[in-house]
Amino acid sequence: MPRLLPIAIALLLACGPARAAAYDDAFAAYRKGDYELALKLMKPLAEQGNVNAQYNIGVMYNESLVKQDYAEAAKWFQKAAAQGNVFAQVDLGTLYEFGRGVKTDYKEAQRLFRLAAEKKNPTAELSLGFMAERGLGVPQDYKEAVKWYRLAADHGNGDAQYDLALMYAGGRGVPQDYKQAVVWYRKAADAGNASAQLNLGALFYAGQGVPKEPKEALKYFRMAAQAGNGRAQFNLATLYTNGDSGITQDLPRALIWFNAAAVTLGGNDAKAADENSKAVAAKMTRDQIRSAQEIGRKCQVGEYKSCE
Repeated sequence: MPRLLPIAIALLLACGPARAAAYDDAFAAYRKGDYELALKLMKPLAEQGNVNAQYNIGVMYNESLVKQDYAEAAKWFQKAAAQGNVFAQVDLGTLYEFGRGVKTDYKEAQRLFRLAAEKKNPTAELSLGFMAERGLGVPQDYKEAVKWYRLAADHGNGDAQYDLALMYAGGRGVPQDYKQAVVWYRKAADAGNASAQLNLGALFYAGQGVPKEPKEALKYFRMAAQAGNGRAQFNLATLYTNGDSGITQDLPRALIWFNAAAVTLGGNDAKAADENSKAVAAKMTRDQIRSAQEIGRKCQVGEYKSCE
């Protein structure tokens, strides 16, 4: 659950020419990838109480831009959070939630997320939904989870849109409603959430909440497959193997995507993908195998992101 604010955004405020120059130097070092120098330049500002410097030092320790040190990250996030920095509140809450650099403390995580949520921070709202759904620091409450997921989803958070869709699909905290699940899966899918793309494809294939449309299923499986989702790669390969309602059988692409799924997935799923790959290859002509090899080479170069 990444909650990073790029230093380029955080380095906004300066109180005078000298401090502005220090920010400029720190930002220039960051842009060049010289994080050690950026850290050196920011520390005096942070020690003087500059909230943006405090927060960004925390980010550098938290995200291994310098030597990863969650305890140091927590220290600087704490200073920035105490000054009301909403991003520091969220990131510090995350450290407490997962016990990184501090002892796991769901109550403190909740407190920090609520402070940020009061400022309509969608990541904090998402986190409060996550904790309510799982009963972390609060009694498990699906309706409360839905409330927070909806707030974050309305604020444009793609992960919250996906989680809200799951709640509608599963009938947790709300009556089961596949049409509403489709609405929120589609929003999350458009935001690039590969799991939402996979599930939306499955609903189009099954005709749940939408008319059955295998071509739409293919479209969303392809999007998720290109993003590296192993189950979508498997489903896409299956559609190409069988052909279905306007989908032309395409064994070379079926082979490519079963091979990709065999690498991406694990355990029995990977084994099934490998077995299907061999079964498809056994049905292919030499020309089809050559075509698959050519397409496969292009796919691998782009890590399957533009494969097809």
